[in-house]
Amino acid sequence: MQLDLREIINIPGGEVRFDYSPDLSGLETGSVKEILSGARAVGSVRNIAGVLYLEGELTVDTLCVCARCLKEVVNPVKLKVSAVIKEEETEEDSADTFYLDGNLADVDEIIVNAFVLGTEERFLCSEDCKGLCPKCGADLNDGPCNCKAEIDPRLAVLGQLLEND
Repeated sequence: MQLDLREIINIPGGEVRFDYSPDLSGLETGSVKEILSGARAVGSVRNIAGVLYLEGELTVDTLCVCARCLKEVVNPVKLKVSAVIKEEETEEDSADTFYLDGNLADVDEIIVNAFVLGTEERFLCSEDCKGLCPKCGADLNDGPCNCKAEIDPRLAVLGQLLEND
């Protein structure tokens, strides 16, 4: 979405609001497998002392894959988005600095950047997820598997002593 900032570029205190559904389809980052429909970005761009600040919020449901048990889980994401918008590039600009194209700011670029940087690299379905058995692949959240514990070969002699009793 291109946001026309002509009205506020030279007017400190000016504000332009936005509320739209960004197209995040096709984005796969970290543990996000799929972006579900219904993404919404709400916010505004304000001119504060001659500097354009974008502040907003992105809400979207994502389909994530648990890093331990590999279950797919719907994860609602709510991200705060903030950026500085400038007319031209300078050396001291940071990663949250974006540039005008004439009088237009590319809000999609800012939203996508915030989403990519703000999503977790590793997603867990729950903090106490037990994951998968490394031998048989059973989901340990559903209960223990039927695999027998392997005895360290260095301790096998001790196991034989217990069997002799």
